[in-house]
Amino acid sequence: MKSIKVLSVIFLLSMMMLPSCSKDDTAPNIVITSPVEGSTLEKGKSYPVTGTITDDTELAEIDAGGVKITTFDSKTSHSLANITLPIPATTTNTAGTFTVTATDKEGNKATKVVNFIIK
Repeated sequence: MKSIKVLSVIFLLSMMMLPSCSKDDTAPNIVITSPVEGSTLEKGKSYPVTGTITDDTELAEIDAGGVKITTFDSKTSHSLANITLPIPATTTNTAGTFTVTATDKEGNKATKVVNFIIK
């Protein structure tokens, strides 16, 4: 009986020494600074797309309006640069959107949609 207690104590101590594994269930954070939500964009012009995507563990992929990004400034953050949003001169006056989706290594996904008016 004494040996069972000793084995139980050894087992419990060994379980406490194992590293804890917690699953990342937090999606990346997307901040778009340009174009600004609700802004008016003129036909025949191109506009820069800027913003920052961050994650608490590690980014896997960013889709910025169809531009796939898999190389980042660091494993947990990336600044959008060198992406333009062209508005063709032939576009009718309408509402438009620009969508950015970010996925982290655990598969958590976030999407940010910026709405604007084309005139």
